[in-house]
Amino acid sequence: MFKADRIIVAFDGKNDSKKALKKAIDLSKRLGAELTVAHVHEPRQTMVNEQRPAAGTAYIYGGIPSVPPVPHDSDIAGEPVIYEDSAEEAIAAAKIILNEHQLDAEIEILEGDPAKAVLKHAEHIGADLVITGSRDQNRLKKLLFGSVSDKITAKSEIPVLIVK
Repeated sequence: MFKADRIIVAFDGKNDSKKALKKAIDLSKRLGAELTVAHVHEPRQTMVNEQRPAAGTAYIYGGIPSVPPVPHDSDIAGEPVIYEDSAEEAIAAAKIILNEHQLDAEIEILEGDPAKAVLKHAEHIGADLVITGSRDQNRLKKLLFGSVSDKITAKSEIPVLIVK
């Protein structure tokens, strides 16, 4: 039988990763292995709002509005808007699933390319198995961008379990 002391599961909060987490929990219990849930996100992106003309504004030559723009409370020019990823939601979803299955696990938030970050952390913690979900993507998207599970499988030096 396969032996693993530490399992790492890639988790983004979507249905395929929820299935992967449930399989990881099951295997962790069966094998007596420690479990690490890894969520990877890209660093925050900050954008600066520009003022926009009010609705119904007429324009004169050159696209210049004939009425000055009207800023909204949340739309002040020059005020940064931070677009955060769904890390908090994903971690909350992972904790719910872990609680439902009565299992304690380490939860790690990693940054960067998902496949590289998960594999680097797997090596760092000495994982014996990587578990990831498989998302159905259209062929063009998969051809252009690849999938995280494909990249993990191709680059991993330890066994990988892909859950569908």
